[in-house]
Amino acid sequence: MSYADAFNELRQDREEVLKDLHSRVMRLHREADVALSKISLKAAKVARESEEIPCLVRWTPGPELTIYHSADAPCGRVRDRQNFRRLSEKAAKDASPHRWLERCSACSWSQAAMIYGKGKLGQE
Repeated sequence: MSYADAFNELRQDREEVLKDLHSRVMRLHREADVALSKISLKAAKVARESEEIPCLVRWTPGPELTIYHSADAPCGRVRDRQNFRRLSEKAAKDASPHRWLERCSACSWSQAAMIYGKGKLGQE
């Protein structure tokens, strides 16, 4: 075997090792992404059940309050956040002295739970 052939063979061996390493790293990344996604979904479920998701309750004069909005994923009815107070969902339900407030059906509550859950995990 000549000097050049020996180095070509060594280069090929090196390439195979690097290609194998790359495929292993990519597989580990995929596995980690799947595991982290499952954790994020579980965090969102815990957030949904906690009644601690941040909400917006209108505090300016207007029609009688019946609903509160998501602070993280509000609907189009929330135009000026200065007209709303930020509370936990539990506090929002009791925000009106006259009636029990309910969730706005137009807000994206599943997205709000995901955002809140990720924030609690430190993934903001």
